[in-house]
Amino acid sequence: MNSPKFTLLAQGLEAALAGHQDEARRTFASLHERLDVDSHPEDMQYLIFSAALSRRFGDLPAGELNLYLRRFELPQIQLFNLLALRLPTVSLAGSIANEQLFGLMRGHEVVTLVDVGIGSGRQEVALLHSMAEANALPRQMTIVGVEPSADSLRGAEDALTMAAQRLGVVLRFIGIPKGAEDLSEEDWAMLGALPGARFMNAAFALHHIAERQTRQNPRDAFFEQLRRWEPRGVVLCEPNSDHHRAPIRERFHNCWRHFFLTFQLIEELDISRQEKNAMKLFFSREIEDIVGTQEEARRFERHELTELWLGRLERAGFELVDGPVRSGGDAHPAVKPRSRPGCIGLEYQGIPLVCVLTARTPERPG
Repeated sequence: MNSPKFTLLAQGLEAALAGHQDEARRTFASLHERLDVDSHPEDMQYLIFSAALSRRFGDLPAGELNLYLRRFELPQIQLFNLLALRLPTVSLAGSIANEQLFGLMRGHEVVTLVDVGIGSGRQEVALLHSMAEANALPRQMTIVGVEPSADSLRGAEDALTMAAQRLGVVLRFIGIPKGAEDLSEEDWAMLGALPGARFMNAAFALHHIAERQTRQNPRDAFFEQLRRWEPRGVVLCEPNSDHHRAPIRERFHNCWRHFFLTFQLIEELDISRQEKNAMKLFFSREIEDIVGTQEEARRFERHELTELWLGRLERAGFELVDGPVRSGGDAHPAVKPRSRPGCIGLEYQGIPLVCVLTARTPERPG
């Protein structure tokens, strides 16, 4: 980025990192004088990033920026529906993930699906309906939601129970109110006792596995434990950007590039200006976590490059699975699904913003 606005933003970061708070404050103030979100939609990104950096460095004017940004908010449920239905990197990723799960599950009469970060269960309800339309529903399903929010688990259970009753499938729901890295040996033993062919889905969830002062990387440890569970299929949706262990300067530039493209994509959507700004504001929470959180142990949005997720799956002993790319009704002309070994990338301007990864436990010889 070579724009004067970005130069000011980067200069403000450098001044703050050097401990020159007055210079940083003046630099950000100079940037804010040049911003007009109502006339220039791209200025929203500068506001969001400067608010995040201001939060990171404490006594810069984060409060007034956040107050200004709040005028673009929508009710949470409306915003979640908007993202799930209209943002292609979310809606298309979910559709492709379900196609992959459907292909892996097809032909199994009894199925156990562990879903990490199940949320409201929207993706899983859609999976049940697509399998029913193809007359390919299992006779019996156990869905295990691994999700820290007990309220989300209750909502997912209600939604899935209603869908199963309508579709005529025997469904048991088990909720585990934990993050993936917090699953205990007892939890894994319980999962090992569940019936049928085993599958795991995780949509935009595993990058939340935090850093811990342990002998083994907690992400590697999770995948090794998952491999011992021997699932017939594993499907992940993850952003493709390095916000995990990169130092703050590098992380700032990685984050800017990723969301610069995401915000450009949002500008191409056929939705209102208010909805576009609300979508961007939704991502401000992620941006604030990535560049605005000073204490590393408290960071939550730790995205990684797709190659690292693929390598982690292979090191754990999984076999990567390719999948056909079908655009379907969730496609947007600006987003191109592109298949390569083990994943389908959702590319915008030639850059994969989100990838759907698929793997399985190798067949035992003989």
